[in-house]
Amino acid sequence: MSNVVTEIGGLNFKGNVVDHEWFNYITFSNGKPHIVAIMVLSEIVYWYRPTVVRDEIDGKVTYKKKFKADKLQKNYQQLADTFGFTKLQVKRACDLLTDMLLVKIEFRTINADGKILNNVMFVEPVPTEIRKISSMYQQIKEDPGYLEVNRVVTSKSRPSLLTSKESPNFKVKTNTEITTKSTTENVSSSSIFSFYENNFGILNSFIAESISQWVNDTSEELVQAAMERALKQQKKWNYAEGILKQWVNKNIRTLADVNAAEEEYKRQQNAKKIRKGTIKGGSTHGSSKSGDDEDFEYIGL
Repeated sequence: MSNVVTEIGGLNFKGNVVDHEWFNYITFSNGKPHIVAIMVLSEIVYWYRPTVVRDEIDGKVTYKKKFKADKLQKNYQQLADTFGFTKLQVKRACDLLTDMLLVKIEFRTINADGKILNNVMFVEPVPTEIRKISSMYQQIKEDPGYLEVNRVVTSKSRPSLLTSKESPNFKVKTNTEITTKSTTENVSSSSIFSFYENNFGILNSFIAESISQWVNDTSEELVQAAMERALKQQKKWNYAEGILKQWVNKNIRTLADVNAAEEEYKRQQNAKKIRKGTIKGGSTHGSSKSGDDEDFEYIGL
C-alpha cells in the first residue's frame, strides 16, 4: 500500500457515519439520492450512538447517552444550521424519513426553567428500519460466477403508517397534484432542465442536482421564476439560487407571493425616490424607468 493509504488507515475519525446503501434507498422520486435526508438521518443516528465510558480503576465499560431527555430534542432550524441547509429543506427531509418509518417525530409541551414551551420537537430513529437499508445487514447470496446482493424491502415501498406529527404552526405546500392517473412527482422536471439549457447553456450534473433539490423544496414554477429574474439581470444560476434562498427565508411559496413581494418592493423604492425629491409629486415620468423596465435587486426583497 502507498504511504497515503497507510496514513489514512491510521486516522481515527469521529462524528457522523453515513452508510453507503442509504444513497440507494433514501432518494427523490427520480431515484437520485436525497442528500439532505441522508445527512439529517446521519445526525440523528450520531446523537443516539452511545458514548463509551471506561472506569480508570477497574476498567469496567459503561455506555452513556449524549442527550438528557428520553428522546433527542432537535428542531428543524437546529438541524438546518448544522449543515447549512434551509429550514424548509430539513422539514421536507424529515417528512421523507418519517414516511419511510426511519425516524419518529413528536411535538411536546414542556416546562423549561419555569416556562411553558409548546411544540418542542423530539426525534427518534427506528433501528429496525435503519438496519434494513444499511449495507452491513444486506442479504448476500454467493454464486460461483458472481455475488448478488438481495436488498430487503423497506418501508419506503409501502404507504406511511404514521399520522402527521408536524407542528401546526409550520405548514409546507405540496408540490404535486393528486390525480387518479399513475404519475410521478418529477413528471415535468425535464422541462425545467430544458429551460435552463435554452437560456443558460450546457447543464452539468452539479447544477442539475441543485435544480432538482430546489424543485423538490419549493416548486418548479418558483425555480423557473427565479431563473427568469436572473436572466433579466444577465446573471447565472447562482444568482437564481440566491433568489430562491431569499424567497424561502421570507416564506414566499407561490408566484402570487412573488408578485406581491415585488410590488411591495417597487412601492418602497418609489417612496424613497419621492422622499429624496427624484420623483416630483409622485410622478414616475422623466428620468425614472417604468415598472416593467426597472432593474430591481431581487435578492433581498
